[in-house]
Amino acid sequence: MQTQRPSLFRVISVDYPSLLAALFPVVFWVWTAYYFYAGSDSLQFFLLVSSGITLVAIPFLFWRYRNIASVFEEGLESPGVIMAINFFRGRGRVDYAYTFQGQKLVSGNAINRTRLTKELRVGQAVTLVIDRNNPKRAFVKEIYL
Repeated sequence: MQTQRPSLFRVISVDYPSLLAALFPVVFWVWTAYYFYAGSDSLQFFLLVSSGITLVAIPFLFWRYRNIASVFEEGLESPGVIMAINFFRGRGRVDYAYTFQGQKLVSGNAINRTRLTKELRVGQAVTLVIDRNNPKRAFVKEIYL
């Protein structure tokens, strides 16, 4: 398999936990800026909360990105079939079935509603990239690359 890995932007746009990790610090720092300019007594609270969220969310985002990227760099490709795809507002979940070393597996991911993810259909054949060390972890290649 040719080594490819998704960009950080693509992971954030497709992967729901990554999007949350990117957005939470931004939202809380905007609130902090608002309270700063409003001269509110809540400024100190929002500074602490925003700092705490940033200290948790940014490392989580990069950890999540590295986990996904490492599967694409070192994983194995396998055909799979979309078993279910559901969206609620801007988020959703895709579940897929595949065979790895003779074992039938079902896995899934929390995803965002994007142009690429809206094209997925139940029963559609897709290419999955499977973590060779944890075969239950797999990603739909078409939406990440």
